[in-house]
Amino acid sequence: MLVKALLVAFWAGLCSLDDGGMQLQIRKPLLAGTITGLILGDLTQGLIIGGTLELMWLGVNSVGAYTPPDITGGAIIGVTVGITSGGGVAAGVVFAVPAATLILQLIVLLQTYLSVHIHRAEAAAVAGDFDKANRWHLYSGILLFFARAIPCFIAVYIGNTVLSDFIAWLPKFIITGLNVASGIIPAVGISMLLTMMLKKDMWMYLVGGFVFAAYLGLPVLGVSLIGIVFAGIHDYNYVQRKKLETSN
Repeated sequence: MLVKALLVAFWAGLCSLDDGGMQLQIRKPLLAGTITGLILGDLTQGLIIGGTLELMWLGVNSVGAYTPPDITGGAIIGVTVGITSGGGVAAGVVFAVPAATLILQLIVLLQTYLSVHIHRAEAAAVAGDFDKANRWHLYSGILLFFARAIPCFIAVYIGNTVLSDFIAWLPKFIITGLNVASGIIPAVGISMLLTMMLKKDMWMYLVGGFVFAAYLGLPVLGVSLIGIVFAGIHDYNYVQRKKLETSN
């Protein structure tokens, strides 16, 4: 279990670096959870739990000063609990939410401390010592790596037996209720996403996608590819409109 715990921790750290820099989207619950399931030997459960959490957190975004729960760490720990405890999706969803909230607190504390690194990097840049400025950014990345890696390591290595015993201790009616809730929760995420899509500039794309899927019978991949085309056209028109406004 030590090897699996280290691998999950390393994967969680990579997802942290993606969140802070690479932007490859591997930090999304679907991908983060699926790879966690692969590491733990149950790819199917990782995909199912990760997909459920992805739907649940579809509309969760950082806006302004608001920092949402850490959906990456929550997904990794949720998949870990669901697989190692045998509780499946219900257990994964139950533990993912408090885990996401807990790791969020660690991230906020870390980001508060990293403001010191920013000022020191700025001072080094002003002095012309760019190697030192880069080192401060590197130190920040290392700390960000461990902010998610350590909790996920603990969840896999130390929490395995404890979590299994806790799931076994829960009354059957609670597990049944959680299973029902895990089927309803994705609808909440989709609803949150719809609140962003149902705007004056976006609703027509939603209707178009519905027509392609429901009336023309296109598969999800086909609708997604058409959506990429329309997104490109929309972005191009937006950029051209901004250039026109600037020139005027």
